Amino acid sequence: MSKFTFKKEPKNTGLYAVGHPHPDTDIKHDKKSIGTIVAPSWQSKDSKWTIRLMVKNNLNERSNCKWKWIQLKARFDEEPEARKYVQENSEALLKMNLHHLED
Repeated sequence: MSKFTFKKEPKNTGLYAVGHPHPDTDIKHDKKSIGTIVAPSWQSKDSKWTIRLMVKNNLNERSNCKWKWIQLKARFDEEPEARKYVQENSEALLKMNLHHLED
């Protein structure tokens, strides 16, 4: 089983960086994006890091998109804690029918 890897987004600049001081981190599996570790921003209610994943969507008459975002309930004080959570719970996360984003 391949492991999850992470890629830090470039640091935000300009006025945007005032409200978003920390860059997000892409979560990858088999070298394809499957989610994001979202950094806290001025809009965050508790200044915690969160994990969002792309999962395959059941197509119906209201939706023609093959995938959708889900956000895990787990919240973290630091980004390395979120990375550790993804690595430790990799088996459970892989069972979630993840959507691998093509480059």
